[in-house]
Amino acid sequence: MKNNILLHIPHSSFFIPKEYGNLFLLSEKELKEELLKMTDSYTDILFNIKGVSKLVFPVSRLICDVERFRDEKSEEMAKSGMWVCYTKTSDMRQLKKVDNKHKKEILKKYYDAHHKLFENSVKNIMKKYNSCIIIDAHSFSDNKLPYEIHGTSKRPDICIGADNFHTPSEITEYFYEEFSKKGYKVWINNPFKGAIAPLKYYCKNKKVKSVMIEINRTLYMNEKTGGKITGFCRLKNDIENIIKNF
Repeated sequence: MKNNILLHIPHSSFFIPKEYGNLFLLSEKELKEELLKMTDSYTDILFNIKGVSKLVFPVSRLICDVERFRDEKSEEMAKSGMWVCYTKTSDMRQLKKVDNKHKKEILKKYYDAHHKLFENSVKNIMKKYNSCIIIDAHSFSDNKLPYEIHGTSKRPDICIGADNFHTPSEITEYFYEEFSKKGYKVWINNPFKGAIAPLKYYCKNKKVKSVMIEINRTLYMNEKTGGKITGFCRLKNDIENIIKNF
């Protein structure tokens, strides 16, 4: 196993701080349903691998999505109400009230703080190994949700996200081949594409390598209830073995 890996897990949390609860325009039941649709449930467990560095964002993406571009004008999902501070639900209803004061607070309190940790984590690995491989861990619904602007209605088991600058072809090929060998249907950059890197290194330093691994939730959970299913342990073992053998 390569020692220069950083597992980045941005969307696994259901936690909504109490001070922001009154911003939501949904009923308690509707909010629970939305959290279940939008949260990458269990990815912090599926990608919890002994001996591998891991950075998990502890707050729900409904409060702050740290995978978006900080500049709202640069983020394509802003048009769908899903910039850093979401204003729309997965089916494009109004989610919560957001003003400029709130945006500034969320950027400073959560977004900037997380990206500082992210940058420092990569920097520390770079100092030790002269390179860093970021594995950005996500999951997705088996059915295309209304907010999604890319991808087809058909879904694979595994989506490998690759970036033209930060994802060498050998990394893409490795994960494609290894998941395929285990019987998974694997697509590249569909339904989601790209891979994340700290802004300090983004499109500047090829020693910072990155790949996104997206898992179809039906492999490991009941999407309606949120409960684990029998495939959970098999999937976790497969992910662990593939990353450890990388």
